Amino acid sequence: MTRLELRDKFRNENPAVTTRVITDAQLNEFMKTANKEICAATRCIVTNESEIIESVEDVQFYDLESEITNFMDIDDMPGGGVYYDDSPLELTSASEMNYIKKKWKTSSSGTPKRYWRRGKYLWFDVAADDDDVEIAVDGILIPDDFDNDAKKPFNELGHLQAYDDSINKYMQWRCKQKKGKEGEADT
Repeated sequence: MTRLELRDKFRNENPAVTTRVITDAQLNEFMKTANKEICAATRCIVTNESEIIESVEDVQFYDLESEITNFMDIDDMPGGGVYYDDSPLELTSASEMNYIKKKWKTSSSGTPKRYWRRGKYLWFDVAADDDDVEIAVDGILIPDDFDNDAKKPFNELGHLQAYDDSINKYMQWRCKQKKGKEGEADT
């Protein structure tokens, strides 16, 4: 359903929520937020193919938010993750690296074997020893803004169309809160 169709459906199903109570502009903002929050919670928008970052010699970490548009997380489910020069890397953590290789932060450059994410940064166990090697990242993305009456939610992906009604449920919840009906909103 388009944003216009979702808003009309909401108005039909909730006749007490008139435009005097909640304006269309407010509903549009609720839908925009719902689209992002639902996608973030379900991790349903993934990259079609791995996003490519070019390695930089002697650099051990990369800013994922500046390298990948709408980046939210690394999709490290089985079969996903991070690849260095087409070889899959093992998911680890900084604390595990402290146990495995105590001086990993000051070790000489080489070919990374492990990765982890800390905040918006992708870290490797060693800095890359070569420029322009492909680092492929399977990503989970934040959806594009749901900011037009002709757009459909969830980046207009057909396989997510069945979940359009979750946007209306979110709007009902927000409207109950706004009207001071916390008990009903909790339900």
